Amino acid sequence: MKRLLLASLATLAIAATACASSVAMPRNDADFRLFVDVTPKDATILVDDAAVGNGINTAEVPLEILAGTRRITIIRDGYHTFRTTLEYIQPGETYTLKTTLIASEF
Repeated sequence: MKRLLLASLATLAIAATACASSVAMPRNDADFRLFVDVTPKDATILVDDAAVGNGINTAEVPLEILAGTRRITIIRDGYHTFRTTLEYIQPGETYTLKTTLIASEF
């Protein structure tokens, strides 16, 4: 099963793959895996307002996050903030979020 959600802010693609046989299971059975491919790579990634890392290697190594509805925010000085909500995420699913932050003139 594969779902694709698109938004128009910068370049965003969120793809969900619920086929557990094609992905490794997270360490915690209540977690889902989130790959974040963001430009610029040193942008800070927040999940539910808590910093969880940056985009330097999260395109290759996923974040493991407790399943459920999660607010994802990506910030960097000099760029507009990116915000999205992943709703009703099930344990064991794998998502990829890809975005390019837009430079701010202020």
